[in-house]
Amino acid sequence: MKQKKEPNALQIAATVSAMGFEIFAFIIIGALGGNYLDVRFGTGHLWLPICAVAGFFLGLFSCYYTLKSLMKE
Repeated sequence: MKQKKEPNALQIAATVSAMGFEIFAFIIIGALGGNYLDVRFGTGHLWLPICAVAGFFLGLFSCYYTLKSLMKE
């Protein structure tokens, strides 16, 4: 039976850095999209926090799949 290859320290560090960037990028994109919607529809500050929180959860979802792919290797 083929054994799973252990990830080295550099690969783990790169994955953790990528996960942090994924969360950051999704939050920023969500906030920019929410700000655009607020300006476009004149809703004050309704969409900015909603889209930023949605971006956070999408970032966590993306990190889950990044970690899952690391564990598969």
